[in-house]
Amino acid sequence: MKKSLAATITALAAVLTLSACGSSLLGSSGSEGGQAAGGAPAPAAQEVQGQAGGAQTGGAQAQGGQKVLKVQQVPGLTPIVTSASGRTVYRFDNDSANPSQSTCFDACAKTWEPVLAGSGVVVEGGGIDESKLGTIDRPEGKQVTLKGWPLYYFKDDLKLGQLAGQGQGQGGVWFAVNPQGGKAKSTQQAKAAAPAQKDVQTLTVNVVDGFMPFVTNQAGRTIYRFDNDSAKPSRTTCFGECTKKWEPVLAGKNGVRILSNKISPVSVGLIDRPEGKQVTLNGWPLYYFHKDKELGQTAGYGVGNLWFAIAPNGKKAARCP
Repeated sequence: MKKSLAATITALAAVLTLSACGSSLLGSSGSEGGQAAGGAPAPAAQEVQGQAGGAQTGGAQAQGGQKVLKVQQVPGLTPIVTSASGRTVYRFDNDSANPSQSTCFDACAKTWEPVLAGSGVVVEGGGIDESKLGTIDRPEGKQVTLKGWPLYYFKDDLKLGQLAGQGQGQGGVWFAVNPQGGKAKSTQQAKAAAPAQKDVQTLTVNVVDGFMPFVTNQAGRTIYRFDNDSAKPSRTTCFGECTKKWEPVLAGKNGVRILSNKISPVSVGLIDRPEGKQVTLNGWPLYYFHKDKELGQTAGYGVGNLWFAIAPNGKKAARCP
């Protein structure tokens, strides 16, 4: 996945004295007026230009005639699925996803070329839930499906950025496919549908009973990392249904403000995802759990043995012995 790694991070380092396993909840908020938790004056704010380590997005081809799919960002659209060389991948409204069924054959298939699996399907760079990929049989071979939808190329699209097939057909029935199998939207549509963006995202450090210090936002909401993601390179694997429970921690319009000197500004970065720019810590994409709203709530800890509150250094925050 291509990543936008440059972010302006305003660091307000609030000096917090944190015990390893506190017996009470510690306040997390550092005020806009420069007060740290407990009333101690915070150091002067500073502007930091930070970058997180990024993924290499080279077009390395898998061996053995496999079909390589990847997620790309092109001007004017939300993220789309392409081939390794950047050809836009489409879905057709006249097809069926449940059951997976193609209705495009003969003359149609000369204009809309089925994406064939070859000896298998490989996702390069992450961003596509591989459990949602499948195949169906057709005369040319096994056609790749995403969330049940058969996939196609448009004959006039040959390289990245070409989208001549978008909205084609009577009434508009062909659309570039997004990483969840849905229709890619224009960036204007996505912006209109998106929830209001915060002015700033905040990160600080807190201690609650039973845990070593971990990262929260200013309101005390626990922040998590996901073992199925990657830190080197920074890569998220949580999309679609996953994000209904695990909300990506998104940068605000004015970036990210750090409210604890236990978080190094250079360890904070950003990656692109459909909802906006997701905050990373030491490369790990960050999330909230939908059931956690207040300081001390850690209902997401250990879910699936994959989700853990994140420590200030990016590691898993341990439970106290």
